[in-house]
Amino acid sequence: MAGLPTRRSLSQTPPLSAGILLGVGFALAAALVWAVTELRTLLIVLVVAGFLAIGMNRPVTLMTRRGLSRWLAVTILILGLVLLVCGGIGLIIPIVVREGGEFIEAAPGYWEDLMSSSLLERFGGETKILEQAQSFLTGENISNALGGFLGGVATAAGAIGWFTTCVILALFILGGYDRIRGGALRLVAASKRDRAADLLDQILQQVGAYLIGALAIALVAGASSWIFMAIVGIPYAAILAVVVAVSDLVPQIGATIGAIIVTLVALTVSPTTALISVIFFLAYQQLENWLIYPTVMRSAVKVSDLASIVSVLIGAALFGVVGVILAIPFYAAIRLIIRELVFPKLDES
Repeated sequence: MAGLPTRRSLSQTPPLSAGILLGVGFALAAALVWAVTELRTLLIVLVVAGFLAIGMNRPVTLMTRRGLSRWLAVTILILGLVLLVCGGIGLIIPIVVREGGEFIEAAPGYWEDLMSSSLLERFGGETKILEQAQSFLTGENISNALGGFLGGVATAAGAIGWFTTCVILALFILGGYDRIRGGALRLVAASKRDRAADLLDQILQQVGAYLIGALAIALVAGASSWIFMAIVGIPYAAILAVVVAVSDLVPQIGATIGAIIVTLVALTVSPTTALISVIFFLAYQQLENWLIYPTVMRSAVKVSDLASIVSVLIGAALFGVVGVILAIPFYAAIRLIIRELVFPKLDES
């Protein structure tokens, strides 16, 4: 009977053949590591696109349950997203232009306030600062700064390109969602396919619920921050609200980052406004942690604080910001697999 070589046949393999097989194995492993390293960015984009597709599949599934065909449901979703993005851009751009112009007009006043502040006098006053600035503005430093600026522009352009690619891939994955799911299940033995399909659907449901819940929480954070900043008179409220919403997508630390940015801007108004900002964000984070987040996520993933912090740290160390965002749903999926497959086998043994 043909098949894999047994342990005895391997032990009887001539040394030269065994050495060749071992060398081929190491070469294949090295090639795999090299490929993963070289394609790291593309693999991350594919994973993020898959997560986006899973999140967008939930409204598509709801529409198909109401009798719509899948292609029509996907088309409606895409058109809705396009209208939402265009409408958001149409609302944000005038605000950004207006507040950007206000910042440019107010910049000289900010400079004068800084030059006349008591804090600057501790460092020698305006004359000393200007002298240090002139000594710093050498040809080499200017060249390095210009190179860093151009590098930052290139990085930003690359990030926009990868983001666009990610969205397009997510739409393609969404369109072929059922075929991809069916193809993945065909890799499982027929006797275990129903169990694997049930487990896969549970994982996809949890991941999709987490992504939609995180987006809803971020929108609530951005809207609440915008209302607060409009009431107390913090400038650039619309831009800062977008910053708060985006940063709130990052688990554990995102809300703190957004709060720090808003508080620093509030400090330009007055120390009292900055203190009010600190109080607001402290209160809102408690409200989000104990009411909003549990309410939204109750039907999705239930992850302890310790597990979420550890998973976020691991994700940040491995994949940066993307790892931080996807760490919790990845942990929830792994936990579900262990609970449904590993623990029952251990209990039976």
